[in-house]
Amino acid sequence: MMRPLVLDAAMGTRLIARGLDLTRDDPSLWNLDRPEAVAEIHRLDLDAGADAITTNTFGANRKWLARYGRAGDVVAINRQAASIARTLAGPDRIVLGCIGPTAPGTEDELEQARALADEGVDALLLETNATAEPIGGRLRRLHAAVGLPMIVTFALVADDDPLPGLDFDPDEVGLRAIGWNCIPPDRAVTLPGRLRRPVDVPLVLRPSGGAWEAEVPRLLDRGVRYFGGCCGTTEADVGALRRAIGPRRSASESG
Repeated sequence: MMRPLVLDAAMGTRLIARGLDLTRDDPSLWNLDRPEAVAEIHRLDLDAGADAITTNTFGANRKWLARYGRAGDVVAINRQAASIARTLAGPDRIVLGCIGPTAPGTEDELEQARALADEGVDALLLETNATAEPIGGRLRRLHAAVGLPMIVTFALVADDDPLPGLDFDPDEVGLRAIGWNCIPPDRAVTLPGRLRRPVDVPLVLRPSGGAWEAEVPRLLDRGVRYFGGCCGTTEADVGALRRAIGPRRSASESG
């Protein structure tokens, strides 16, 4: 059985605390404009015990960056974000290339994925997806383009089932984990127990804010193996999850 992994906490809200103004700026632009701030946040999460950190690239695609007149910087932004994370993570921690839902299934998304892959991310994290949106075709295109493992999280949870039906073989698209992000903790921790169909990959849980580490033992029993935080969370939350799960093991120790 896969060992549990601690993911990082929110990047955007901590950049806002450092002066980011979302009315005229995007978090991903800080990879080029304020790389020291991005690096500081990654370092805080690693020091708190994160096994994996996520690139600061949620909206870093050509379509989204055009809103800020920076579409021409898309490759440089993604490669710099991956480079910052990869350098800090070293060989013993995982780097997830973050792709948000701002250009799903487009050439712009493929361009972003290729830039992240070229700079050495270990997997792609497609986050904040809507459960009503089909994901299979998108995963096939991305996996065919970069050949990396895929992790998918959903934010808008349907009332009848907390995950969409998977109309594909997870191995076919490199799917390594599936779950939820950007959902309040009191609701998020109920989701693994509400599944109506078996899920043959580990589950991910990245709630937004609030303390929920006491739920870790029960969630482990329900198949959650990736634990992290979304909007409003900090390195303090990473540390709390680390203590709840136990000491971090190196890649060599985990086999």
